[in-house]
Amino acid sequence: MQYRQHRYPAYFPVQVRTAAGTQQAQVKNVNQNGGCLHGMRHLCRGDKLQLNVLSQWVDAIVLWVDGNRSGIAFRPGLTTHQLDTLLHRPGAPAK
Repeated sequence: MQYRQHRYPAYFPVQVRTAAGTQQAQVKNVNQNGGCLHGMRHLCRGDKLQLNVLSQWVDAIVLWVDGNRSGIAFRPGLTTHQLDTLLHRPGAPAK
C-alpha cells in the first residue's frame, strides 16, 4: 500500500476550470502533490481541471469523488510559493 504525503488543513477559495465550465470551490487540505476540493459539482474520476492560484492556472486530475468533495493530484506539483499561498487561509472561519 502506498501512503500519501501529509496534507495540511486549508480554507482557500479558488476558481476551477473544467471541461464543463468554471466553478468556485474551496481547497480543504493540500500538499505539493494534491489536495481535497469542496463544492465542486459534476466531476468524475479522471477528469482534468485547472485551479487558479496566484493568477496562474495549475493543472490537476481528479482521483476520487464523494458528493461535492473530490481528491485531486497536481500535475506537475505546486511550487513552494503556490503551496504557501493556499495555506494562508484567507477563507478560514473566524475563531
